[in-house]
Amino acid sequence: MIGAGYAPADFEVPPATATLIAEAVPANTALAYRSRWRSFDAWCTRAGRVALPATAQTVAAYLTHLATERGLKATTVDAHLTAIRAVHRGAGATTPDALTARKVVMAARRREAARDGRYGPRKAVPVMAADLPAIVAACDDQTAAGLRDRAVVLLGFALLARRSELAALNLSDVELVPDEGIAVTIRASKTDQSARGLVRRIHYASNERICPVRALLAWTTFLATRDITTGPLFTRIDRWGNVGPAAGGRYSDSTAWDPATAPAVSSGSSRDGRLRPQTVGAIVTVLCESVGLSGRPAATSSRTDTADATDANGVDSPTNAAIPAPATRRYSGHSLRRGGATSMLAAGAQPLHVSRHGRWSDGSRSFAGYVEEATGFGDANPTKGLL
Repeated sequence: MIGAGYAPADFEVPPATATLIAEAVPANTALAYRSRWRSFDAWCTRAGRVALPATAQTVAAYLTHLATERGLKATTVDAHLTAIRAVHRGAGATTPDALTARKVVMAARRREAARDGRYGPRKAVPVMAADLPAIVAACDDQTAAGLRDRAVVLLGFALLARRSELAALNLSDVELVPDEGIAVTIRASKTDQSARGLVRRIHYASNERICPVRALLAWTTFLATRDITTGPLFTRIDRWGNVGPAAGGRYSDSTAWDPATAPAVSSGSSRDGRLRPQTVGAIVTVLCESVGLSGRPAATSSRTDTADATDANGVDSPTNAAIPAPATRRYSGHSLRRGGATSMLAAGAQPLHVSRHGRWSDGSRSFAGYVEEATGFGDANPTKGLL
């Protein structure tokens, strides 16, 4: 009901404004929202329920379906809830009350912890500095995939990068600083949603084989031989050796996402060949398996990205996809970030410098945990020398 003094126009969003609002949603977030909303909408159709606007009971029932019937992790269930509420807000519909739904998520999290015999959230196993030689040795420098994967791992480790940050990098975001290293511009991140951007610098390493700067230069030099000098830094590679936009698959440029019409929005049509964040994580997982870090049978060594290998959300993944199920998966894309921070701290780097380099927010509890792990039995331990 329109209040006194208001006209219908007061509640309308002009097209130009709607476009800017849509552009403010990060591309990876928009992609995830689309996928999760499609899943929710399809479930509602099968269950004879209304998806938009949905009732609190419908959302709670759907989350129960995800946690019990599909066996998804509590964090994934919670992400579905976030997507459903975001679409409702964008469509101007009443957002379903989340109280009951949150209880479902909490119960799923407790069940998950009890099943795994652990307390607290599951953490990715860190890829430490000592692990890098073995991982890099598994990358065949005579292949495009080997050059790319080596650069992904070493840059992700040194940059303390989230997988979404690695996937979002463009060739223009990397600048070579003679005799020093490289300067990497991160245009947006989890703690920089307004996209103010920042630059992080990485030195040459004395060990050439695990030097992130040399690995990145080797990859960009290879791209230049294919006349690829602009666009995404890390691109997909198909089984025939095609790189970037020429590679097969369903990777595409991000398109503007309108929350009001989200259920009907497609995922885009023009390809740019960019790796998705999920594939960055899969590369790390497969490499760690291939060198036996995971304690499970080694995966095959040929890593290409094809249109036929997709995950539960329909996102392309490497073809040697003995990718572990969520319940057993230990190494992931986050392993580089966690291991890099822990290694830096253990080597004596100042916590503040590491925190700022990794773009953690001040007072981050996650980062405090890394500091405790790295210095657990060091001089900072108050029990050292106590008795």
